[in-house]
Amino acid sequence: MVRKLRQQFRDQARAPLGAGVEKFQRALLLAPFGIWFLFFIVAPMAVLLIMSFSHRTELGETQIAFEWTAYRTLLNPLYGKVLFTTLLFAAANTVVTLLAAYPFSYFMYRCKPSARLWVITLILVPFWTSFLVRILAFVDVLRLHPFGFDWIYKAPGILSAMVYNYLPFAVLPIFASMEKIHYSLIEAAKDLGAGRVQVLTRILWPLTRSGVSVAALFVFVPSLGEFLIPELVGGGNYFLLGSFLQNQFLTARNWPLGAATIMIVVIGTLIVLPLFNGVAKAKGAAT
Repeated sequence: MVRKLRQQFRDQARAPLGAGVEKFQRALLLAPFGIWFLFFIVAPMAVLLIMSFSHRTELGETQIAFEWTAYRTLLNPLYGKVLFTTLLFAAANTVVTLLAAYPFSYFMYRCKPSARLWVITLILVPFWTSFLVRILAFVDVLRLHPFGFDWIYKAPGILSAMVYNYLPFAVLPIFASMEKIHYSLIEAAKDLGAGRVQVLTRILWPLTRSGVSVAALFVFVPSLGEFLIPELVGGGNYFLLGSFLQNQFLTARNWPLGAATIMIVVIGTLIVLPLFNGVAKAKGAAT
């Protein structure tokens, strides 16, 4: 009887300590991510927010102030044209990349498990080299006029280089969603008389829509800030958002205007992403 009472007393005494230790362990595990998020995400965005309201002197220096000059400057139609061109290239890159990635992901899905590793390796091999080296090599390929097309320093060349660079970011999420589909489901649909189009629209597409949504985000959002591809492949003939930011921060030394532009893009992205996720969830629930 005494032993049972002692054991109950020990259990009650250790319970709060165990819960506290567990909370401490969780906090300890999350601490590196919290520190990284604070110093590399929150702190830079706070600096940009303060800088966007600052004042630029005639000498190009930035003085801390609270004024809306940079945001009012962005109302100029010239900057709206830059943003529209950037959105156009980003949207075209997203659409073309998804159209190329979906059949390639299906090809990987139909490969044997032993061959999939080699295919994924071939996709990731270009990333073993520098991004700058890859783009310069792509420029050399365009100079050879492949398939008789003269795309160097033109919009199709920029778009093809962007698709080449972002294709793996679209293939892997789509393939990950396809890999969860058991092929017997497709075989059963074919046995019931479903054609290729029906298999695609009624089975593959509804089950891989989440992967396509993730792939679209992985391609569209980075495309908004693309700088090297328009400069190297386009020859500076197309002034996109990345080139505009580089010009404001390094050449014109108008840091408030560049910071205000970044804040507008970030706020727009934070507004669009929840709406995009809500629409994707609603469509997924409907199917």
